Amino acid sequence: MLVALIKSYTEKPWRSLETYQLIEDSLREKWRVKSISSENPETVCGFLARLKREYGESVFAFNIAEYLDEKNKEGFLPALLEEWNVPHLGSSAETIAIGLDKARTKELLNEKQIPTPRYFIANREGSAIKYPAERIGYPLIVKPIREGGHIGIREDSIVYDDASLDKAVNRIFDNHNQPALVEEYITGAEMREFSVGIIDSEIRLLTPVEIDYESMDVRKAILSYETAQKDLERIKLIQDGRTRDEIVDLSERTFAAVGAHDYSRVDLRMNRTGCYVLEINIMPGLGPHSFLPEAAKDLYALDYNQLIQKLAEDSMKRQKNGRRGGAMA
Repeated sequence: MLVALIKSYTEKPWRSLETYQLIEDSLREKWRVKSISSENPETVCGFLARLKREYGESVFAFNIAEYLDEKNKEGFLPALLEEWNVPHLGSSAETIAIGLDKARTKELLNEKQIPTPRYFIANREGSAIKYPAERIGYPLIVKPIREGGHIGIREDSIVYDDASLDKAVNRIFDNHNQPALVEEYITGAEMREFSVGIIDSEIRLLTPVEIDYESMDVRKAILSYETAQKDLERIKLIQDGRTRDEIVDLSERTFAAVGAHDYSRVDLRMNRTGCYVLEINIMPGLGPHSFLPEAAKDLYALDYNQLIQKLAEDSMKRQKNGRRGGAMA
């Protein structure tokens, strides 16, 4: 098997030159690897076709990016790879598109009766957003509807009145040219936030961790874009078995609800009213300090190279054997 590493650089730490080099080094320990970085779909298609011709081997694409050109949201890689009939790491293009659409994800969660914060979709300011906001009640949190990686999330994304809601919704339109998801903000003295990575091998590995806000240099308990960019996120292991079981169950149900494969990460919040799924990140960061690699090391003693190799190998096996999901470890 020949591995084609498709590099799509961004300012995100988990899509940096350094991260891609670590991934390439890890893959080279087990496979012949050829890499490419291009925003042109025709160039990437030609590269993959040439590899098949020159080496006479099956090609597996190791891809961790949604788009070849993320800035302009062009070149949706999962769909392109499926069109070119190239097996690739991760979920189907359809599932990844669901994960990128927060409203569609919420609809699926509600259909499957998976608890998630109440929400509505907001356009520009006006009475159309005032009344649903009042029904849910403040505080609320405002997010771009089609962004991942904490993009568009800032401290002032948490709003406490109609005026700040209008301002936050307009900022989403002005900066990201899309509607906003306005969501019940899960807060309170007993609030806790969790992240559960899922590595869907023959024996499924789960990495439930708690966001350790007390050890983070942030003013508000929120995972903002700035926090992610500065690598300020910190996690800790969960000591309470009952809490661990609850968030693992919700995460596995969410993974199944959207039809995910290979790996994902589910984010949740809990307070005295219950535990809620915030979202599923179908293609979570695989930088060396991202939640999933850090938790895999802490919980399963998988170092970074082992994790990258495991993800690739398990995905290859799944697609060769038609396996549809693993049992829980």
